[in-house]
Amino acid sequence: MKNPKKRPNLIYILADDMGYGDISAYNENCPFQTPNLDRLCENGIRFTDAHASSAVCTPSRYSILTGRYN
Repeated sequence: MKNPKKRPNLIYILADDMGYGDISAYNENCPFQTPNLDRLCENGIRFTDAHASSAVCTPSRYSILTGRYN
């Protein structure tokens, strides 16, 4: 039985101008290799559906830091 008080480890990565296919774990035709991010994908949970609060990065950062809509 899992310990209910144990919290999961969470790594949140916010990258500017990074597309879905820019990590080789998600795109086998990626022109470069991303071994460290690939290892995170292999050993953790891989999320494949995400949404941004804005098309540019500043309002997105604002939403993440404050929890408010930009």
